[in-house]
Amino acid sequence: MNGTITLSIDFELRWGLHDRLGLDLERYRENLEQEPSVVPELLRLFAQYGVRATWAMVGAIACVDWDDYFRRAPAPPRYGNPQFAINPRYSDIDPDGHLHFAPKLVDLIAAAPGQEIGTHTFSHLFLGEVGVSPEDAAADLSAAVRIHQERTGAAPVSLVFPRNQCAFLDVVRTKGIRIWRGNERGWYFNRNDSSSYSALVRGLRVFDAINPWGCRTEPLEGDMTRSSLFFRPALPDQMWSLHLRKIRNGISAMRHGEIFHMWFHPHNFGVDRARRLARLDQALAVMAELAHRRELTFRNMSELRA
Repeated sequence: MNGTITLSIDFELRWGLHDRLGLDLERYRENLEQEPSVVPELLRLFAQYGVRATWAMVGAIACVDWDDYFRRAPAPPRYGNPQFAINPRYSDIDPDGHLHFAPKLVDLIAAAPGQEIGTHTFSHLFLGEVGVSPEDAAADLSAAVRIHQERTGAAPVSLVFPRNQCAFLDVVRTKGIRIWRGNERGWYFNRNDSSSYSALVRGLRVFDAINPWGCRTEPLEGDMTRSSLFFRPALPDQMWSLHLRKIRNGISAMRHGEIFHMWFHPHNFGVDRARRLARLDQALAVMAELAHRRELTFRNMSELRA
């Protein structure tokens, strides 16, 4: 294998930000409401460039309504910080569930060639936070497996940890997960729980994103594919140019058997949509051109372990 380009998408709707948004329905609403129109555009671009991607889905997204969700959801962990638990009052502020559920989008992704639906846990469980037990992890992943089987016809084999809090790998593996996304190298990419994620960490990650010579590509490490880059379509113009150069340089420097793994969220494109999607188009064009020139292959996460 000369080299592989892998994309993973953290598909989470409001579940992925609920602890930060709380009961404030308006905060970040535009980004989230645009996801039903962003997802088809992402699929169109992937088809155009031959991209095979993994959509790491919060299982709750596949529920049809709140009744369906509450029937399926296990009891939340006894988090040290109660704001990490799903608040039942979300059903009051979003009664029709349009910011939480999107089973038709799940069907659309499942029908698209080359697209894999992996798991991002059932309720965006924060596995690295104080108070979460192995039993919590097992119950949540069991709920995720059940809804995947019912809605897509297959259990998930790929996992992206919410907030990149990699934990309970022994439990994860018992649930049929064969591959998971790990974090980039560097201490500041492993500060993901609420006690260690600081302004310094955020700043160093942004600096890393615009360092055109700092992109890392790695071979598969057992059942882990390590992230190379979080895609940032909202950067100012000069920073965007450096970010794009980082992508080009990273793929250009790949060695035999290495993987360039890029990831993002659909809600990253929810405002200034045309400009941000155009930047993804630009990045995918670079990837496709280099893949053709260097005989690289696009693979989704499950295909890395085939």
